[in-house]
Amino acid sequence: MQTFHGVVIGKPYRSYVAIGDSLSEGLGDFTFQADRYHNGWTDRLAGILAREASDSNYEFHYANLALRGSKLSKIMTEQLPAALNLQPDLVTVMAGSNDLMSKPQSLPKLRELLRDGIEQLLAAGCDVVVANTINPLHLRVFKPLRHKAELFSTLIETVADEFDLPVLDVYGIRDFEQLVFWADDMVHFSGHGHIAIANQAAELLNLNYRFPQPDISQLAPVSRGLIETVRWVGRDVIPFFDRRLKGKTSGDGMLPKHLQLTPYAPKDQHPTWELVSA
Repeated sequence: MQTFHGVVIGKPYRSYVAIGDSLSEGLGDFTFQADRYHNGWTDRLAGILAREASDSNYEFHYANLALRGSKLSKIMTEQLPAALNLQPDLVTVMAGSNDLMSKPQSLPKLRELLRDGIEQLLAAGCDVVVANTINPLHLRVFKPLRHKAELFSTLIETVADEFDLPVLDVYGIRDFEQLVFWADDMVHFSGHGHIAIANQAAELLNLNYRFPQPDISQLAPVSRGLIETVRWVGRDVIPFFDRRLKGKTSGDGMLPKHLQLTPYAPKDQHPTWELVSA
């Protein structure tokens, strides 16, 4: 077993809590629009952890406190205290994608918030895995955000380094340049993207199971012609900037989907939830 500060890689967990934004809530996964539950890389990781726990004759419990539109400050001041109250074995933290347009002078304060939150989790006895931000290489229009994403990912990684924590390197996944790993809104992972992240997290934790994942050459290419782009602007881009101008988020008035630690297992008879040995 490989040991990080506060994280013994490869041990079975009895409880897991995810905190973060829409990426951890699960938007974009195959069936998310029909059902928030059992969707997203965190839910999928919970399914793998549940299988691992079962193999060790443990009961496994899971909560997902992540909510769309959440910035790092809200995650650290609202979701993190709720996670601490649940006293889980493992916590994943994916934050920062909604902060990419923050002013440079705000970064030191955001870094301190993240550092303080992680310190609280470790002091409470939680194992912690931190994810860096997305690297928006899949659309040319996102090019101005790439430098900001690099800065924020570096911020996250330096905090993780202070505590010798494992980092889920979302920023470094080169395959995510391909549109097939992104949902129609182009800012959330597709089902294939969520599977890729869940499998990378399982590898980072040295777990024994993965979700089957076809080679990228076997996936149907995604078209982004003029018609698709016009639809995207009307359906996703304009509403985003309208909310931003009004000081609202897509998560206003919503609650996280798993507020309490409850027994958890993959969806029965669901083909994208079948697990295979690593």
